[in-house]
Amino acid sequence: MQTGLKIQTLVLAILFCAVSMSGMLFFARNKAIEIDNVAQDQVVAGNGLADGVQEAGGSLRFRQTEETTEYLCIPLESGVKAEGVTIENHYMEQQVWVYIKDTTSDFYAKEAVSGNLEGITEGIYEHAGGTTLIKFTLADVYECKSILEEGYLYIDFVLPGDVYDKIVVIDAGSGGAESGIVSGTLVEKDINLDIIKRLKLLMDNSGIKVYYTRTNDVEIPLEERIALANNTDADMFISVQLNTSENVALYGAQAYYNDRYFIPGFGSIELADTVERAVVMELSTKGNGLFAAEEEDILLQNAEIPATVIKVGYASNEQEAALLQKEEYRDQIALGLYNAILAVYENK
Repeated sequence: MQTGLKIQTLVLAILFCAVSMSGMLFFARNKAIEIDNVAQDQVVAGNGLADGVQEAGGSLRFRQTEETTEYLCIPLESGVKAEGVTIENHYMEQQVWVYIKDTTSDFYAKEAVSGNLEGITEGIYEHAGGTTLIKFTLADVYECKSILEEGYLYIDFVLPGDVYDKIVVIDAGSGGAESGIVSGTLVEKDINLDIIKRLKLLMDNSGIKVYYTRTNDVEIPLEERIALANNTDADMFISVQLNTSENVALYGAQAYYNDRYFIPGFGSIELADTVERAVVMELSTKGNGLFAAEEEDILLQNAEIPATVIKVGYASNEQEAALLQKEEYRDQIALGLYNAILAVYENK
């Protein structure tokens, strides 16, 4: 009798374990996994498919569905895992890149993307070395919320203002073939970028969403720089640049603003004043005041939000040029900009 009970108990325990294991395996295969997105300031320059060799590619197939959904739905080949999916958000180009490993070259020539297609103007795919890169061109700047579930990648495109309470756009002047001011060993595009990178270290843990027009040495049209600020409906746009003059005795910082754009309480002139004061205070240098942008100033005249260009020093002044090439001095400039941004939000 007892032996029979023991055998029965053992059989039930084995059945329970089997059912539990099956359930766990089913859940593991079908549970929703959130996919992290790589923001533009985290994208490694030159990213793309291995060796840049494209084995296959073309336009994506899109399929309209009767079902209403917030998500774009991308089918995945069997065997694709969450760790094999990477999503990069290229804000300046208004593109989202989706890398999918362990794919065959013709999968997206056959399978269609469906779901919410609003906001997508174009979709192409490229394949090389077992990885497919899908590029979506968007009608606006969006953030992405992505999950992988039951063999599909779901992407929800969300406007920045629906995600973040505080948005700032920071611009490192010049870049690429546009070197800016060159004086001896000083090259403006490099100084501007280094200041922005130091500012980024301060802003990363601030709780403020910051979009950067560039985080590497690339040439970007002025219209696209300010368009990023306008399209994200940012609270402010700050461009960091250097100054020069035939009068080599001139030194100090000065700020420019769009005098045609006015917001009661806080606008471009208030932003310019706050930024200049904070930088001057941190550097213990001379403040040269605020200046209205000239008509041909594409950057500021196209601004639809509070915007300023802060020129942090004169490359034509030998002493100030030497200071600008010191890391400690650029740290101080970055801290001044950081303090200015915090001050704007404190006083809003």
